[in-house]
Amino acid sequence: MAVQFQGFSSIPQITVGPITHDPGTCYAGYLTEVTLTVPGSLPDMHFHVTAPSLEADLAIVAAYCTTAGSVIIRILNATAGNIDPASQSFYVLGL
Repeated sequence: MAVQFQGFSSIPQITVGPITHDPGTCYAGYLTEVTLTVPGSLPDMHFHVTAPSLEADLAIVAAYCTTAGSVIIRILNATAGNIDPASQSFYVLGL
């Protein structure tokens, strides 16, 4: 059974990727914010972002849009050491 939520459909409104971006150093125990250019993204949308080659100790914990065309993702480094990941391919699904 398909589930449809009021306000948006279960059909993706945008799918974008790969978007290549270097997130920079992710400091131990902190969130790093990365801004991706995502054409068609709007503040009232919900986002799911993946990065298939992101280091195992890093996690994408949030994705949101405050300005049309840009999606901000938060990457958590829950380890005790800084991690400087290589440039990544990010994939964005917007509903």
